[in-house]
Amino acid sequence: MILFICLSLSLDSETNIFNVKKDLFSFSDYLELVNNVKQSYLYRNQFNESNGYVYSAFFACQFLDNKLFLMPETYFDSHQIEFLKIKKVYKLLPNDPFVIVLFDKNLQNTTDRNQYLEIKNWYSKKRREVMDALWNGKFNLEDYKRVLSFIEENLDWYILQQSKEITMSDLHFTAAMGFMYSLDGNSKIYKKRKFEVQIEVNEHQIAGVGMILRLGPNQEVIVENPLEASPAMKAGLLSGDIIVKINDIDVRDMEFEEVIRHQKGKPGSIVQFEIKRGRNRKSIPILVKREILSFDTVKGEFIRFDPDLALIRVFRWDDQNISVAKEINSEYVRLSKLAKDQNKKLKGLLLDFRYLRGGTMDSIAETINLFMKKGLLFSIQNGKGEVTERYAKANEPIELPVAILVDRYTSSGGEVIAGSLQFHKRAIVIGERTSGNAALVSTFHFSNNENYGMEILDSLYFLPSKKSFQEKGIIPDIQFTSEFDGGNLFFKKENYDLNHFPFVEEAENKNSQFPIGEIQSWVKENGKANVEIERRKNDPIRPDVFLFHAVDAFNGYLQTHTSGKSNGEIK
Repeated sequence: MILFICLSLSLDSETNIFNVKKDLFSFSDYLELVNNVKQSYLYRNQFNESNGYVYSAFFACQFLDNKLFLMPETYFDSHQIEFLKIKKVYKLLPNDPFVIVLFDKNLQNTTDRNQYLEIKNWYSKKRREVMDALWNGKFNLEDYKRVLSFIEENLDWYILQQSKEITMSDLHFTAAMGFMYSLDGNSKIYKKRKFEVQIEVNEHQIAGVGMILRLGPNQEVIVENPLEASPAMKAGLLSGDIIVKINDIDVRDMEFEEVIRHQKGKPGSIVQFEIKRGRNRKSIPILVKREILSFDTVKGEFIRFDPDLALIRVFRWDDQNISVAKEINSEYVRLSKLAKDQNKKLKGLLLDFRYLRGGTMDSIAETINLFMKKGLLFSIQNGKGEVTERYAKANEPIELPVAILVDRYTSSGGEVIAGSLQFHKRAIVIGERTSGNAALVSTFHFSNNENYGMEILDSLYFLPSKKSFQEKGIIPDIQFTSEFDGGNLFFKKENYDLNHFPFVEEAENKNSQFPIGEIQSWVKENGKANVEIERRKNDPIRPDVFLFHAVDAFNGYLQTHTSGKSNGEIK
């Protein structure tokens, strides 16, 4: 049965409907966000405003413990037989093409673990399906207002059901998140308090245990690696350990982000882990004392099993007090001097940009400039077609042959540097296709609300080829995966483009005669990675398989393709 709810609203009176004066984030703020998107969004001419409003309404409904679904009536009619128990179905006006469905969702009362996961997964799948069904439908601002008014009229009932406070401010903010979600993965709204706390954490120090976690195939929480000299390593946690409980709380009842949060706390406080280890999965309790953890921005070292190669890792861009380019150059100078003191000559430099995100235009240009004497580094184009170009300065660049390590998480600044140096044949790129984030955002502040801010995509990076890598990513010259399983390590770049990512129609250098076969033959005869991996298989810290194979590939390239070159240019 569908309940028709006829609303008599004065839509001209925003304050009467939404109680704006009591809200921390108001309907007026929401409208200001929409207006900024219309004026500044890069793809504003192609943007379908209806998608923004319908996702706003959908997100607001979902905020109520995910019980309330906004969906097209046609979708409801055709899928009704698939639904779990339905409590009520609402139709706000007779001619509305959408309905609001309230499910009887009682996950908290489900004691059977398998049943709990089955219901939870069903809701997640249904959420994705409904959002797809809502896309490009007819839904305007008046429809959105009507849905929000319906929620407000029934808010007391939802608060009673959840035993927690829910305000219209929460719903307006959640709706604004929905509007931004309809745009892309870069535009966002944020509460400044949380944003500033995140910046503070990034720029200073964190009290934690110092280990990297990942989810296994069955959603188990696995220790990928304890960090070197970290509290986790000192306490005896090993790569491959499965975390079962944290402070007697079963991690299966937590979201992954919550598991990570539980590692953090006051310096000196104790966190208790229950882990399973080895083939017999014996349960082991481990106590770890939290410590202040410091994180470098840039770190340089020699490759241990090949000390004629220098490695410089860039971990992050976000410290406003540090010039990444200066740090890279400083580490390069330090390593060069150290090599000279040891009577050895460096044969190459690896720049590790794995997991690297972000970066300002200046820091990116300064970093590329370390390796380029002249030429276009990159350009930026906004929605109006205005172009800003950055060129190399006439400096004395680093002349060592360079390899840049990238993975699927390398984003934005790391991609610009890799793509630019690859285009100019100044570096060889090794690893996985990158994430494809060429987006630049501008920050906007609300006129009458200093507690919130928004970031809107308004420009894109372009490589010296005048092509953007947005959504396409940077295609490595030598490609392999971080899940390397001992199979064929190398893929030719042109085959990789055609066979693995057919949507990449504008990939550069498709017909390049890159010597993959020669490199692979050299690695087969002379590579050290597999020997080094075997030697370190029992180390408490998992060996960096990706890096070891990248070193082999770079060495293969140096031995087969750079003889007689002195300026580091990639042939």
